[in-house]
Amino acid sequence: MPKAPVLDKVAVDLAHGHTQPAIQRLSSLVNAYPHDLDLRHRLAAVHRMTGNAVEAGRWDYLNPTAEPAETSAFERAFPSAPRRLAALRWRGSADLAPTEHARRRLVELTEAAEREVAPPAETRPRGRRGALAVAALAGALVVVALAVLGAVTILQAF
Repeated sequence: MPKAPVLDKVAVDLAHGHTQPAIQRLSSLVNAYPHDLDLRHRLAAVHRMTGNAVEAGRWDYLNPTAEPAETSAFERAFPSAPRRLAALRWRGSADLAPTEHARRRLVELTEAAEREVAPPAETRPRGRRGALAVAALAGALVVVALAVLGAVTILQAF
């Protein structure tokens, strides 16, 4: 979908005070062009017009001029780094970001998300083999119990 005609429609929507269709159109463009920071900024601006600080913060998160209150609102709404990263709908690596600020922000968020998802080795639970052995033993006991029950049932039938 070419950007220019859609942006023209967004301008008409906004001129008529129709923010919801403008948000839908801009969201579609951001989905189609996830690395276009100008589209993200425009989407944030429309959310700002509607008073939605969380969404304004979300879509302006990679912009160096993002409003701190909106960024904070976004971070409160998406408290974990993995959820924030997913909410940004960024596709690909941070290297695809067109500005140094956006790249840095994405790298920081990606690293924070990785730390949250995979705890450091020293905090990981140990004894995985023991847990597997217990599970295997429990499974074996169930099989033996079923075999005994089957044998008893067959012997009672005679």
